[in-house]
Amino acid sequence: MQPKAISFPTDAKLLHAAIRGLNRLARRHGVRLRQSYCRVAKAAAMMAGRYAHAKQFRRHQRELRILRSRLGRIIRDIRRKIEGQPALEEAFALPLGRASQIRSQQQRQRGWKLYSFHAPEVECIGKGKASALTSSA
Repeated sequence: MQPKAISFPTDAKLLHAAIRGLNRLARRHGVRLRQSYCRVAKAAAMMAGRYAHAKQFRRHQRELRILRSRLGRIIRDIRRKIEGQPALEEAFALPLGRASQIRSQQQRQRGWKLYSFHAPEVECIGKGKASALTSSA
């Protein structure tokens, strides 16, 4: 397993990366979104980090909820716009799947998680060892 220079995957950072990635892809393929949510997502991601650092976890969760709902809106908007266009559906299949996975995964869930939007092959190295799985016991 090759170590990657991926920063710690906070939920806010992953959600923001998914929003940015889908916006970039939509712009590249000429898909006009109803709204991009770039500025809103950036502000919400920053505030989520600040609230978490200040241990204001209800406010932190509120910002995560804002990010999740904005990502869901973008996913649905793109799906509506590319419906019936096979070339676009193929181009967006992987990124939309990754974004949906990031949107639905929970912080402490068991099993497979996506740790990076742009590099899905990244896995968690628990306890500093590539061979050891993450475990609380």
